[in-house]
This record gives sequence, C-alpha cells and structure tokens, in this order.
Amino acid sequence: MEGYRVGMSDDESQPEPAQEYYPPSARWGENTKLLVVAMSFVLVLIGIYLARNVIPVAALAGLIAFLVAPIIRISTTRLKLPRGIALLIAYTIVFLGTLAFGALLANSITASLRELNPIGLAEDLRVWLLAEVNDRGQLLVFGLTVDVSAFLDALSTPASGEDAGYVVDAEQLLNYLGAGFSGFRTVVGIVTAAVTTAILTVLVAMYLNADSSRMHDFVVTQIPSGYERDGVMMLIKQKTVWRGYLYGQLINSLITGAFVWFVLWAVGLPGAFLMGVIMVVLNMIPTFGPILAAIPGVLAALISGSTRWPELENYWFALVVVGIYLIVVQLQANVIAPRVMGTAVNLRPAVILLGLLVGFQVAGLLGSLLAVPVIASIRDIAVYIWRKLIDKDPWPDADPIPISDHPSP
Repeated sequence: MEGYRVGMSDDESQPEPAQEYYPPSARWGENTKLLVVAMSFVLVLIGIYLARNVIPVAALAGLIAFLVAPIIRISTTRLKLPRGIALLIAYTIVFLGTLAFGALLANSITASLRELNPIGLAEDLRVWLLAEVNDRGQLLVFGLTVDVSAFLDALSTPASGEDAGYVVDAEQLLNYLGAGFSGFRTVVGIVTAAVTTAILTVLVAMYLNADSSRMHDFVVTQIPSGYERDGVMMLIKQKTVWRGYLYGQLINSLITGAFVWFVLWAVGLPGAFLMGVIMVVLNMIPTFGPILAAIPGVLAALISGSTRWPELENYWFALVVVGIYLIVVQLQANVIAPRVMGTAVNLRPAVILLGLLVGFQVAGLLGSLLAVPVIASIRDIAVYIWRKLIDKDPWPDADPIPISDHPSP
C-alpha cells in the first residue's frame, strides 16, 4: 500500500514517500480451511495419545480447580480480595480442611476396623467354611456345588507360626532380607510417586484457578463475529452441566453415605461408619457405585451378624442389610439425586451405562466419575451442530442475552 507521510523531505521541495508496509495475509479458501481443520484434528489425536499418561493428572487437577472455584469467586466478588490472596486463602482452607477431615476419617475408620475385627472375621470365615463343606470337600452355594478340596487342608490348620523342626539357614535369611528390602524400596517408590503426583496435581489446579479469568476472556474474544450469542449460550450450558453434576453428585454422595451409616449403625452392623465412607466414595460413580458399595456391608453382615440382635441368624441379618441397601439405592436414585442435581445432565440410563464402561476402560475410576458430564457436554455440542446443519435456532427457548453479559468463570 502506497501513500505519503505528513511532512516534507530534506530539500523541502518534494513530499517524502510514505513508508511501505506488508499487506494483510489473504483469506483462506474453503478447501484450505477444511485441510487445516483435518490436520489439526489429527495432531490433537496424536497429542492426546502421547500425553495419555498425563491426562488423568490434568483431569483431576481440573476437577479440584472446579470444586475450589466457588471459594475464590466469593472471596473476590463479595469480600473484594485480590485474586492472589483469594487463591492462597482458598487452598489454605482446602489443605487444613483436608488434614482435619483426614485425621477424623482415619480415626473413625480405625475404630470401625476394630469393630469389624478383620482377624476374627477371617477366623469366623474359616470355621464357617469348614462347617459347610461335606466329606468330599465340596461347598454348596445357592444350589451350586463348588469343589474346595484343593485348599481345604490349609484351612483345617490355623497358622500358628510354630514349627520346631524348621531351621532357616544363612542363604534363606539373606533371601528373606533381600525380598524385604526390595519390598521396602517398592513401597517407598510408590509413596514418593504418589506424593509427587499429588503436589503436581495441586499446583496445576492452582494455576488453572489463577488463570481462569484470562482463559474465560480469551475464549469469549475468540468467538467468531455473528456467533456471540451461540458462544455465550454454550458456555452457560457447559457451566450448568458441570456445576450441576459435580456439586450435585458430591452432595448426593454425602447424604447417601450419612444415611447408610446411620441405618447400619441402628441395626447393629459392625463398622457402620466405614460402610458409610465406602458409600460416599463409590456413590460418585453412577449406577454401579452404590451396588459395589453394598458388597462389603452385606459380607460383614453375613460373617459378623448384628450386635443389637445377637439372636438373629447371620443369613437373615445379611438379607436385612441387602434390603437396607436396596432402599437406599432407590432413595438416592429417585428422591435425593433429582432434588440436588435437577436436570443438569438429563441422559438416558442406557447412555449412562455405556459411558461408564467406556470411561472406566479409558481412565479407570476417574474416567467413570467424569464420563457422565463429558457425555452431556458432547451431546450439547452435537445438538448445536445438528440444529445449525438443518437451519434451526440452537437455542429456541433461551432468553435474550445482553451484549455485555458473559458467564463468570
């Protein structure tokens, strides 16, 4: 582009030529855009594959940052604190709260384990098995015959640790010491890796919280012209899904776990608090979680019986506990969950089941926990794309959004 500057040249007789600049780049054609999108998609897939071992850490860090965000939001908006101080306060509260809750939890679980008496349970199980097997070493379980003769001899003699004729020579002693040292190194390595991963996860979460406003503003500014309403509506939709599901599922699990603890304590199940904690943790996984949480409670009832109804046979008490878990599962699925979660995800049961299977295969328990909101997010994006393809409004029932109104991070 050519032009002239304001002013004269040195001889003041000719105007000074204007500075030349590089012109803006040409717009990409449709084929170029499609090619770039396809190549970018392939590169993203390759990047995900290469970083597959880091994805669980990043997902957990994002989950922590998401749960801590309300404390930071309240500190900055209502208390008018600087974001750095709000971040420090939030994670200090979380750290101290985690320590206090962990100490209380460890003490309560220890007390529950003392009530359960695992060594006594193992001995009761051994005696029960020996009493139930027949002369041919077969055990009848719900009409099915199981051959246990292979380990019947081992069960018949409790481990006493006494064998006068057994002598350990020097070579065996060195082997034992080597195995013990190797096991110790393995434990130390696992603990070190776990602590390092935990520290890195918290640091990533803190950085996510610190940059959340800038990341939100960046996303808003990148919305193409003419699509501002769609972009803002999609951000609101995603926020509703993730906040509604994660916070709702957390409250749902706490209520369900507390109810299990109280009811099992009322009927005299040893270790009722531990069973409640197991329910809180596993109930975060939809559908399968409560079922898995019921297994240890039923086994404890079958082996230990009730401390309040000692005359009740263990079989009948186990059936009572099964009934309690069935009632709890129905309550949390049909009463508690709808009230605390609303219609945040609104997915069909079959879709949730398939998503849980895929999530568990991809990322284990963390994948199962995040499978539902991920599927809901993908569904909303797919619905938007489909409505745009058939020339329909993606948000037909949405209220008008003022231009300056953007969802807060």
